[in-house]
Amino acid sequence: MEIEQIEDWKGQDVIDRDGEKIGKLDDVYFEKGSREAVFGSVKSGMLGRQRMLVPLAGASVAREHLRVAYHHDQVKDGPQADSGATLDPDLEAEVARHYDIEFTSWAAGAKGRYESATVRAEREARAREATARAEELEALAERKAAEAREVGDQADDTRRRAEQAQEERDRAERAAAKARAEAKAQRPPTA
Repeated sequence: MEIEQIEDWKGQDVIDRDGEKIGKLDDVYFEKGSREAVFGSVKSGMLGRQRMLVPLAGASVAREHLRVAYHHDQVKDGPQADSGATLDPDLEAEVARHYDIEFTSWAAGAKGRYESATVRAEREARAREATARAEELEALAERKAAEAREVGDQADDTRRRAEQAQEERDRAERAAAKARAEAKAQRPPTA
């Protein structure tokens, strides 16, 4: 089912093909690496304790509900999953048997091909946080590198000044030695 941002429909009523209310959309499951919603988790029962899985193939949306292509009783008797889970292959197979559907793209032994919108959103949030942290660290590294360059430039400037001071001292010492020698040469000899 390709509905733009179907995960934003969480909490909306889910009705069966005849318009009978089944429950509320609790979560949406996507095939990993895809934006195609494959299953919905429908919360129903006392305090919303039951979370039935229903395929979203053939589903449609209206203003205030999601209509699935299955009958109320079939969904109510269907397999259940915890909210925010990654479906394991056994549960995927149970869903396929219950709704008499076939997943042609299943790979033998594939593990957890479907992840919930909740899991996906958490993973994407962690990725955004990691990216933001990496950008912060990169900016910090750039500032530290700039500071290091500035300190290096100051050290180079200090070294140049020290070299100039040493050259001036050497010149002054040579000039003083020359002046002493000239003064000594101009002194009258003592008898």
